[in-house]
Amino acid sequence: MKKKKNKNAPELRLLPSIHTVEDLRRLPDELMPQLAEEIRSYLIVRVKSTGGHLASNLGVVELTLALHRVFDTPRDRIIWDVGHQCYVHKLVTGRADRFDTLRTPGGLSGFPRHEESEFDPFDVGHASTSISAALGFATADALAGVTDRYTVAVIGDGALTGGLAHEALNNCKKNYPMVIIINENDMSISPVTGSFPRLVSRLRISRNYQRMKSSTKRAFLKVPLIGKPLYYLMRGVRNFVRGLLYRNNYFEDMGFTYLGPYDGNDYTRVKRALQEAKDKKKCVVVHLHTKKGKGYSQAESHPDMYHCVTPGKPTSETFHAVFGEELLSLAEEDPTVCAVTPATGVTTGLDAFGEAYPDRLFDVGIAEGHALTFCAGLAAGGQKPYAVIYSSFLQRGYDQILHDIALQHLPVHMIIDRASLAPADGPTHHGIYDVAFLSEMSGVEILSPVTVGSLRTMLRARAAADHPVAIRYPNCVEDPALRDTFYPAGDYENFGMRESGELDDAEAVIVSYGAAAPRALAARTILIREGRRAEMVLLEDLTDLTPVAKHLAEALAPGTPVVFVEEGILAGGAGMRLECALHACRRDIPFETLAIRDGFAVPETPCDIYAYFGISVSDIVAALRRHLPASDSDTLPLP
Repeated sequence: MKKKKNKNAPELRLLPSIHTVEDLRRLPDELMPQLAEEIRSYLIVRVKSTGGHLASNLGVVELTLALHRVFDTPRDRIIWDVGHQCYVHKLVTGRADRFDTLRTPGGLSGFPRHEESEFDPFDVGHASTSISAALGFATADALAGVTDRYTVAVIGDGALTGGLAHEALNNCKKNYPMVIIINENDMSISPVTGSFPRLVSRLRISRNYQRMKSSTKRAFLKVPLIGKPLYYLMRGVRNFVRGLLYRNNYFEDMGFTYLGPYDGNDYTRVKRALQEAKDKKKCVVVHLHTKKGKGYSQAESHPDMYHCVTPGKPTSETFHAVFGEELLSLAEEDPTVCAVTPATGVTTGLDAFGEAYPDRLFDVGIAEGHALTFCAGLAAGGQKPYAVIYSSFLQRGYDQILHDIALQHLPVHMIIDRASLAPADGPTHHGIYDVAFLSEMSGVEILSPVTVGSLRTMLRARAAADHPVAIRYPNCVEDPALRDTFYPAGDYENFGMRESGELDDAEAVIVSYGAAAPRALAARTILIREGRRAEMVLLEDLTDLTPVAKHLAEALAPGTPVVFVEEGILAGGAGMRLECALHACRRDIPFETLAIRDGFAVPETPCDIYAYFGISVSDIVAALRRHLPASDSDTLPLP
């Protein structure tokens, strides 16, 4: 029987033959445009079905192909900034056969990972790091006496808004064989904002100046005897005229050799530019202009929506969507309410707020530290700022929270999105550290809603707070079982600690909060099915756990085991704090914490990420059974 052809499957002739980077290099240049289109077709179908970063990868196809054909990778190293644009890179460096495992626990990482391939020399996931890392590699080569090895940093105009990138540029040694590629696509997650992206755009506009400079140099150097000195004399005049007519070139003014701007989606032009940069054997900036989402009309028109695609229908009941609704409502009532985002406004529910109050939404670009200190200044100036940041990115502003917000006791609202494991993105994006490091800071209130109703209540209750407030939640919808168990009457007031039943008659107690709470409740359900008297305590306020410890000490019978479950790091987490506080009251209560011991660990084979970290429903049940007398029901299979 003839097999039906999948109408959605792209016709691939060249891509299936690329098993190694050497296969790519053996193809003639004239086939590169065809290969580029095949890669785009493949990515559109694959990523739309599995989820992942689509638009950014569609924009760098030609650049990626040219990089691997001009440079001797993996000996020459490519450092991708952020790294979400590395899919094409992975396809042509021997990982195409595993591409169906992309962004799955135990599969290919969605970001460069050095343990995965020698073509990934540096792990990335956060923005603005590539130039610093590349400079480190180049300096290491110089110290070792290696002069024929190139290091390439690929950074977007969005990542250039981060101060770290400029610190690295300031420190670069101009004689190192290093190429810095500026990938200007006018986007990060949200459209790029700020002065520096505008400067980069102006450099693109001044193409005529670049041509004039090259032709003038050639003309002067052809004049015998006096041509060269005359050229250097006129270069001073050129710099003055350039400043008047075109404004200064930031990179040239810093002493870099600057090439561009060029069409980054023109393979021939890109390859020529990279070869020229390589031939100079020193630090060169290559400026490319690419189209984010190229080859897919919807992504070209809405690159922010297609930055990262997720299979399935979106829902309006995610925590960040509800946060956006409630913040808009608060802003309607209070003209001092404003929001600050480090280039993640689209994905954190701020769309409607920005449309209604464009003058009160501040997108500061990929600059988390600046975002937080900016909020500190807003608060000190009498405004009510909401800093809306992913948990994984919040840690980039640790010093700013400690020094500029907490130390001054300023009423900044930190809205922490994605406060949970990130199974698809891995260690660079796990939101598992915020509770541990925020709990170190005196005066910071830490709230963790598990329902949208409790989120709304917390936002309302703390709208007029006179101290720093952190409200954290995962990227998901509420769990109905949690809502029905702990909020049966829709009562979300008086948040802090909630109980599933009377604790004094419990054989075992589970304590949890946040993203781990649904699994904790599921474990309790299993124990009840087995005939055990198990209860659960849900924590909504993680600021001070001493009252929780005192309540448990008063309510529990001697020997009643407590198992604490959190989707956060063990060291310094809420579990450790509660155990210390409880044992200060009583020593006869067995206590065990299930948390993430090593947030850097990565599964080597496909697996359940929660089981891998020991915080699955089965792990919770098994922990409780260890502390309870044996029962016939213990032989029941675990989920």
